[in-house]
Amino acid sequence: MKNKDVIDEIRSKANQFEQGNKVHHVRQFKVKELDFSAGVQLEAVPLRDRAMKSALNILRVRSNFVDFSKSMSTEDWKAVSGRLTAAQGDIPLFGKVSLDAAGREEITDIYYDNPNKKVVSTANADDYINWITESLSTSTSDYSLKDFSFDSKSQLYDLTLLDQDTEVDVFKGGTDAWKLGERFTFNSLTFNYAPFFERLVCSNGATARQFGFGANIAQAKFNDAKIRSLIDKSIQHNDATIVDRLQHAVDHLHGNQISLREFYEFRRFFGTEKYEDIANQYFNDELFYRSYGVNVAEKSHKWRSTAATGINAYDFFNLLTWIASHPDKVKMDHKDRLDLQIKAANFLFRDNLDLEDVATPVKIEYPRLVQMM
Repeated sequence: MKNKDVIDEIRSKANQFEQGNKVHHVRQFKVKELDFSAGVQLEAVPLRDRAMKSALNILRVRSNFVDFSKSMSTEDWKAVSGRLTAAQGDIPLFGKVSLDAAGREEITDIYYDNPNKKVVSTANADDYINWITESLSTSTSDYSLKDFSFDSKSQLYDLTLLDQDTEVDVFKGGTDAWKLGERFTFNSLTFNYAPFFERLVCSNGATARQFGFGANIAQAKFNDAKIRSLIDKSIQHNDATIVDRLQHAVDHLHGNQISLREFYEFRRFFGTEKYEDIANQYFNDELFYRSYGVNVAEKSHKWRSTAATGINAYDFFNLLTWIASHPDKVKMDHKDRLDLQIKAANFLFRDNLDLEDVATPVKIEYPRLVQMM
């Protein structure tokens, strides 16, 4: 069987994830079943994080709506919240039920179930894993497993494959080769696919979400046949345009430098106290203060967009992907690493950088303008 080793590895990891996922499930319900007597709950199970925000969006109320309960009597609050849920009462929803740190159930995300979809989806995350392994068994390419993880909070699987038969030598000298691959992230309510790239010299990874596919259960394009077809197409049929896009993007970055605005765009990614050390070590901006002799942080967006850093754009891209791909050297949460790989790929495939097509400063002695009387 083709790709037997990688298939066995995927199945083994999936079984391990399943053992720790027995308590998680997806629950179907309607808006009218929500209870606002103490926060937002579904039969005493609280809605948290994205689930809370989504529920309030569906009800078309502000994010601080629940806070109003503190200034209203129990009877008035019950009447107001009751009218809201009754108005949208029969809207069908799916909720992801997880466990919090104390082992108590909570709903961490909800999705609207679009009743107008022409095709009903019945597949779940286990089916997607089976379809991926089945497609690998008939692929003509040799794949390896780059990464396979499971987030118990979101119940999200993240699986990345590397095509060992595809290699792109971007500078044609054997010094900077890339491998292509496929990245799938999914659970029973969402499915996302994107091409994956790895720079071999330092194992830096990037995920090109803009060239992929994403859908949740509320969308018409979210159906079993489409997802299975997409898996087969990505694993069994190499997209030659991806190689051309990668080569063009590398050449583009290599010939340009980044602006101060672009530098700070990524420095802000590490703007929390948790990642302050990363920002200070890899995105130190003291040189810019000294070189320009002004407080660059107070300058306008336009000014920073035209201010040079002296940093080559391709080198900067590789710094981003190195940080995102080396947990042994840079301590970051797994999800944040994956988000940075996506953000770095967005930078790689930008059509234009700030300092492109900017006029070179020259001295001009323009004739004196006519004095208007």
